[in-house]
Amino acid sequence: MYKRGNVYWCKITQPGQKPFYQSLGTNRKMAKAIEAKIRCEIFEGKFFDKQQGEHLTLSHLLDIYQERHARFHKKPESCQTDKYMGNVLIAYFGDRFLTEITPSLIEGYVEKRLADGRSPVTIHHELNLMRHAYSLAVKKWDLLKETPFVKVQLPTGDRKRVRYLKPEEETLLFDSLKENDWLRSVVIVARETGLRLSNVCNLTWSQTNLFEGFIEIEKTKNGKPVWIPLTDAAHAELTKWNKVRDLKMDRVFIVDGKAIHKDWVGLAFRRLCKRIGLQDFRFHDLRHDFCSRLVQAGQPLHVVAALAGHEDISTTQRYAHLSPETKRKAIEALNFAKARTGTK
Repeated sequence: MYKRGNVYWCKITQPGQKPFYQSLGTNRKMAKAIEAKIRCEIFEGKFFDKQQGEHLTLSHLLDIYQERHARFHKKPESCQTDKYMGNVLIAYFGDRFLTEITPSLIEGYVEKRLADGRSPVTIHHELNLMRHAYSLAVKKWDLLKETPFVKVQLPTGDRKRVRYLKPEEETLLFDSLKENDWLRSVVIVARETGLRLSNVCNLTWSQTNLFEGFIEIEKTKNGKPVWIPLTDAAHAELTKWNKVRDLKMDRVFIVDGKAIHKDWVGLAFRRLCKRIGLQDFRFHDLRHDFCSRLVQAGQPLHVVAALAGHEDISTTQRYAHLSPETKRKAIEALNFAKARTGTK
């Protein structure tokens, strides 16, 4: 047994065959126990009758997934997200071997997560990670003969969610933000630029041009740059932070000597919304609010797409709507036009 990175491995050789390497996980005690079991099965002549993956747990498979796939094909932040979701999955499926995880167990996971208040989209992301790892284990790594996900339908949610602030909600939110100056600034910049949470938290002065009034992000979620002119409100907030900036640090939002992290902001925002009773509103909805206000102001969808950094115009189509108040005003305008012309 030996260790490479954070993962323990062992080399197994069968007479007349090429040696192969078995992942034993990241826990030394568990790795030694699995190694002992493998030695016992080899001695009894049972080991080589099985697929390599039949000796693995989900924890081991996800370690292999990180080692052989994620670190080469995913961004570091995506790898961190995978590790978090992996811990959630492992907490439920435990030390079962991969061949012991059945479609009914996976359906039980869905039911439990829904009961815990998790959205179908969140559950879909978690199980999609597990499904992808199983798929690679079957098709690429030859660890398993089949995957239980063949008979599983992953839950789907509303991927076209559009949630924006109503006038009374806007007043409620910003009145409460007076108590937290740094969070107020972050919320204003996010709402006035449409930037994602990670882009706002990682915003640097190198990306910000206060003289000409714009922000330019070199690489967004889709890998492409986005150029956003600053509104007066966003410019005022960034100017305020520029006056007290630490010249040794390029990040814009520094709190107590540390650059803010998206997890801090997300947690602080959720707690605030819960405390003031702002229901069904997430930080990402500030981005929806930005796009919705542009559409309601009469801006063409292709302009909204450019400002939001949407690669596909179909993504922007979700904002091609009007608020109830705007619809009411449109009908009133129609009534007024009919009254002027005397038509029925």
